[in-house]
Amino acid sequence: MNPIPEYPKKRFIELEDKPLFDNLFKKYPPVISEFSFVTLFAWRCSYQFAVSTLEDYIIISFIENDVLKILDPIGETNSKKKDIILKCFSLQPKNNIIKFTALPEDTITLFRGTTQFIIKEDRNDFDYVYLTKDLTELKGKGFDSKRNFIRRFKNSYPFTYKKLTNNDIKKCISFMDEWCLLKDCQHKDGLSKERKAIKYMLENFEYLNIKSGIIEIDAKIIAVSMGEALNSETFVVHIEKANSNFIGIYQAINQMFCESEASGYKYINREQDLGVPGLRKAKESYHPFKMIKKYTLSLKD
Repeated sequence: MNPIPEYPKKRFIELEDKPLFDNLFKKYPPVISEFSFVTLFAWRCSYQFAVSTLEDYIIISFIENDVLKILDPIGETNSKKKDIILKCFSLQPKNNIIKFTALPEDTITLFRGTTQFIIKEDRNDFDYVYLTKDLTELKGKGFDSKRNFIRRFKNSYPFTYKKLTNNDIKKCISFMDEWCLLKDCQHKDGLSKERKAIKYMLENFEYLNIKSGIIEIDAKIIAVSMGEALNSETFVVHIEKANSNFIGIYQAINQMFCESEASGYKYINREQDLGVPGLRKAKESYHPFKMIKKYTLSLKD
């Protein structure tokens, strides 16, 4: 592993950084979906995620629209973390715009009541968290339509659900290529970036220790879902893609994957909706148990 420079110097995140982040996230269990090495590594090229040290904290940053954005410093959440954040602001040149992003409630609490900062809820970035039993059992009137779609899928198609293995990687990449052609990914910035991230996940599937399930019909993949443990109580679903020509396929891969891989966890985090109306409606339709609020923090002019 290459040495990590001291902030404000930085270097890009590398695959070899995995043991470092695994240890950090074990010591400081994350609650937000961004704090997963899979996420940081897979999206590193699209967002140029970089890593620095500052005292005994790890700083993750990236540049977006000429703004230096910094994630929650990884370390103890106490008055020292507040000092670290203040130091990040002070170490940057005056003409550089800095914004802390995806900050959880615990960190924002350190800045409540201060007058020099602007604190904003970022609703589009809130994580949706569900009770695992709700997504696996789908009990009650609120899940009637989900159960009906799954029943229709099971009765209509001769499918197979199984865990993804190394032997399936090439087929899975081909499935994603076909999915992206249908969705015109190359002309949609968000989907184009996601396509790259998924490819990195698949190409490093075993080393990243990703859990994944696929649905096949006639040995052809028609749906895939990928995720991992976020903390001891929570499983996070990073990716869920399916061929929507098969009625009920999304409801089926959701339920089957959660039942197969997340049954040992109390909660399932299905990440954010990014402000996309259709995605928000879909996530809300599964009746989240709670939302993980996230905030931005910036200096007043």
